[in-house]
Amino acid sequence: MATPQRAQAVPRLAERPATVAAAAAAAAARRLRPAAQSRRLVPRAAAPEALPETEWDLEDELQLVAQQRSEQQQRSEQAQQRDTELMEMWLGRLSGLPNTSRTVALLQLLRIEYGGAFSGLVGGSPGGKASKQGLDARDLRTVTELVNGVTRWRRRLDYTLSRFSRKPLSQLDPPLLTVLRMAAYELVEAKSPPHVINEHVSLVKAVVHQGAVAVANGTLRNIVRAMEAGTLPEPPPPAKGMSFEAAADALATGTSHPTWMVAGWLRQYGPPATVALLQSNNKRPRYALRLGSGVDPAALCSKLESVGVQARPSAFLPQEFLVVEDGMQALLHSGLVARGEAQVQDEAAGLVVALLDPQPGENILDACAAPGGKALFTASRMRGQGRVIALDVAPSRLAALRDTARRQQYGRTVWTVAGDLRQFAVQAAAARQKRQAVEGGDGAAAGAAAGAAAVGDLPHTQQPEPGWQGPAQYDRVLLDAPCSGTGVLAKRADLRWKRTPQQAAALVGLQADLLDAAGSLVRPGGLLVYSTCSIESAENEAQVEAFLQRHPKFVTEAPPEGLLPQECLSEDGRLTMLPHVHGTDGAFAVRLRRRDAGAVAA
Repeated sequence: MATPQRAQAVPRLAERPATVAAAAAAAAARRLRPAAQSRRLVPRAAAPEALPETEWDLEDELQLVAQQRSEQQQRSEQAQQRDTELMEMWLGRLSGLPNTSRTVALLQLLRIEYGGAFSGLVGGSPGGKASKQGLDARDLRTVTELVNGVTRWRRRLDYTLSRFSRKPLSQLDPPLLTVLRMAAYELVEAKSPPHVINEHVSLVKAVVHQGAVAVANGTLRNIVRAMEAGTLPEPPPPAKGMSFEAAADALATGTSHPTWMVAGWLRQYGPPATVALLQSNNKRPRYALRLGSGVDPAALCSKLESVGVQARPSAFLPQEFLVVEDGMQALLHSGLVARGEAQVQDEAAGLVVALLDPQPGENILDACAAPGGKALFTASRMRGQGRVIALDVAPSRLAALRDTARRQQYGRTVWTVAGDLRQFAVQAAAARQKRQAVEGGDGAAAGAAAGAAAVGDLPHTQQPEPGWQGPAQYDRVLLDAPCSGTGVLAKRADLRWKRTPQQAAALVGLQADLLDAAGSLVRPGGLLVYSTCSIESAENEAQVEAFLQRHPKFVTEAPPEGLLPQECLSEDGRLTMLPHVHGTDGAFAVRLRRRDAGAVAA
């Protein structure tokens, strides 16, 4: 049995070039050496017994750093080119194989893990319709099970593989490591019979190289022997006497999460709740369905049962949402979603719109709208009266939103605008100042009137014409901010591996900027709802408190009594959905009322 590898495996790729800071640090270390120990600084003409002290040459050091950086960059580019050529070769072999559940799963897993590094090769089409041609419903279910299972349990699978592989996992070629994870998942987690090894070894032989076959065959057969003998190693659980860091790492390894995430949850929620959350993240996700206006939930449940779909009305939004217990694929094939009669949307997202409480005839901004589920639900609640401006920075995602809107009853109420919210707010402020200068009088009243009047200025199309600046201010603004997504890890298992602490910290800064911009777009007396699909206090409660310090005109308020189920609200009236408590996606939302002198609340 191989020596245990404690570190989380990272597939072999080119090493990153050393940074300028690293090179400068090395140069600084050389500067600290006495002149007599640095042959480069010793004047050649001096006699050994009379070496003078030579001052550090700044220009010489900078030239050395620049040369080292150039050489490292060149080596990095050459290594990256080799890696790209290898990936191209592997994918070429893989695409030449007949479509099976395992070849398609391998392609999708490579796309998930290496889409950033090799986006031109594994991004886009792999995993799409073309790669699934020829697969029946059973094969497609196997693909989904393999992709989701391997992604979800990756760290725990690597723990097992590292105990039996003759080579460190970090030295394995990406497709070999991915196939080993697939096989380990089938053997250890799905309890498939040992003969599945043969198919995985054949896949390695066809895609990688002959030497990889021996590694795959030996590793997987050692796992089978250990399972049969009852000696398969398990990640050790947290134990008394462990440091906090060691306990967090042990818990993270056993439940297949990043250690930094688990450590943060232990501090925020405590051990029992964290364990429950981790278990919830690793369950098969549950999906919900938002119904079109006027659809009877009970009647639809009966209709869906006839095509093999088990569904029930939502406990939180029973007139507008169904929870799908089983048969999601059959539901999608039924055409219900394609016809616009329903939309796949989590109850937690629906509760955010319920907290916004949009009213017919209002002028509403969804400030980070794509993919558009909340904007469309807002339009549905407004019964086609008023306007929802769906703003997003990604034009391609807005195009998909418009396509979905055309199939829904009140989709024409939603107008899409591509742009950055921060710049959008600057333009709106300039327009507001211009209108106030023209109209004169009270600035708050002029701003509110300008916002209301601007609805009639919109072009009669779902996509405004170039140059349209939008209303100066809105009755209600929804900011569903970009976030870490830690509330949706059951559905998006890949996010646990894509997020880093540095990214999370950067998101907090971005959220603050967007909140400031969104606040400037709320009319006096209007409402701002800030929401995330994160369960991190830094992105939620702390973010709101910092906003209130910067903007004293805003205050938090609880929703009107009966607007939302009480079990979904914190003591101070903030929407707080937790996967392990409510069985939904995690979500946070709060109502922020703009209080100006003489302002009328929305």
